[in-house]
Amino acid sequence: MKLNKIGLSLAVLIFAGGGYCFSQSQQTGQIMKTDIKQAERIATIEKRIAEAGDDFVSLTAEEYDLLLSQPLGSIEGFMPLTKTAGGIMLGIRYPEDSKVYKTDVQVVFPNIPNISEGEVFVYFDYVKGTNGHDYLDRQGNTEIKENGTYADDDFTQLTLDEETSDSISYWSGSRYVNLRDPEDKMTVRALGALGGDIKLSAVSGKVVMLLPTNIIGLTLTKKDIGIEKPFAGGVITLIEINDNNLSFHFYKGNKNIYAWTVYDDYQNQLDIDDVSENNGLYQLSVEHAKKLNLYQADIIRKEFPFSFEIKSQSVSEQTSAVEETKAENKQPDVPVPVYLDAKDPIFLNIHSRVLNDLKLSIKNADPEMPENKLLAIKMETWPKEKQNQLQTILETSMTDYVVQSQLKTEIFNYGTFLSILGSFGNMEQQGIESEYDIRVRHLGGVNYVAEFWEDAEAHALAIAKNPANDDIEIFKELIRLSSGKQSISTENGATTTQMVASRYTKMTALIYTLEKDGSLIFRDPFQPMIDFLKK
Repeated sequence: MKLNKIGLSLAVLIFAGGGYCFSQSQQTGQIMKTDIKQAERIATIEKRIAEAGDDFVSLTAEEYDLLLSQPLGSIEGFMPLTKTAGGIMLGIRYPEDSKVYKTDVQVVFPNIPNISEGEVFVYFDYVKGTNGHDYLDRQGNTEIKENGTYADDDFTQLTLDEETSDSISYWSGSRYVNLRDPEDKMTVRALGALGGDIKLSAVSGKVVMLLPTNIIGLTLTKKDIGIEKPFAGGVITLIEINDNNLSFHFYKGNKNIYAWTVYDDYQNQLDIDDVSENNGLYQLSVEHAKKLNLYQADIIRKEFPFSFEIKSQSVSEQTSAVEETKAENKQPDVPVPVYLDAKDPIFLNIHSRVLNDLKLSIKNADPEMPENKLLAIKMETWPKEKQNQLQTILETSMTDYVVQSQLKTEIFNYGTFLSILGSFGNMEQQGIESEYDIRVRHLGGVNYVAEFWEDAEAHALAIAKNPANDDIEIFKELIRLSSGKQSISTENGATTTQMVASRYTKMTALIYTLEKDGSLIFRDPFQPMIDFLKK
């Protein structure tokens, strides 16, 4: 428990110094985002990538997360159905005169280096129709092995293409979804056409990426022939390099060779026609080779769960909505939120513990705790690289949490989340219970979220008795104004915006996951920082 408290003390820097995340303009009351550090880090990473050209560039797990978190915007012909916390979009494409895309799931994510086919996979837990049946074929596909583990193979991997939209480069991938009618267990179905009036209703699964970190390279030319060189915990010896063949011997150590590239005299990367290996002797069939680059790397496996439910529209109706969106330049309809009844066992479980989970999480981040004071001093001595890693973990994990809990809006970012969360630390439990209505919503799959809806009337009475922090009240007022906006159509067909008064406003949320044994696990917003300190 001591380690957990120390881990959460990283958030002290945020609660104690809100300006670190964003500042408040006294004249306009607008939230001034200070994502400059994040933007600068992304620019620095992209510069390194550009300088590497076709070569590999070593990135940390946090740097991959930072690149994946960049928004892509709308993509021609692509209808996003859901988005993972890491910024990966999943959906279906509906190009004219093509039915192929309706059988495949499309995956789109920002352009990251060091990745190719065979390193990104998509697995499904279920694919449900509006009749409630699961259409995922568990007979003829290789989605899951007999021992219950997922299969990294040709069936689950994505075919990847690098594409560009509005000058933004991104990866686009797809994989066939093998569906079968659960009633006759014979008829094969398509993702975009389950049969009759039955439409796609809900999907759950995860995207898996195998990403290389700590990449180290070794360059060999003709002058290195016959010389043993240490590499990947073993020994590399270049045997031959000529106009049509290249060979080297690798006496294996504690790592494998991650990749290799071959160049000619003009630094052009060459295509390798064939590769064979026998007892550590590698033969590469390549013409006019002059230089061989070898790479070793630590491969990390990152998983990005996803789930979504379509409540109000069929797939065909959503396709039509996409076309209308294109014409009207507005976002597609958002699926109707699914809130649990107050008698639902999951609601009762979460409702009975959420305040304790909230208060304990914030308490452990108290800047006055001795462990936190010591850690704050220790952090000042950390090397720049470790401080940057912490900064990235903070920004990406908090942004992910805000996205997953579906709090993110134009004005609600991770800084707003941290400030409002910190304000709960100054409230007694009785005050939270009187001023907030706690609602539990099913996010799809195994994820649930406990939402804190502020009662404007009860809150106003509490403020009158004991004025709260002015900055936090400004943040809350901005959220109320934002959530009170409603688009309406006038008589001449134009669209305008009016303010709609509402007694309750959603201010923050906490995520829970339902485990296979039926237990509910609280997803602490600060867990990534705890894990960072455990390394």
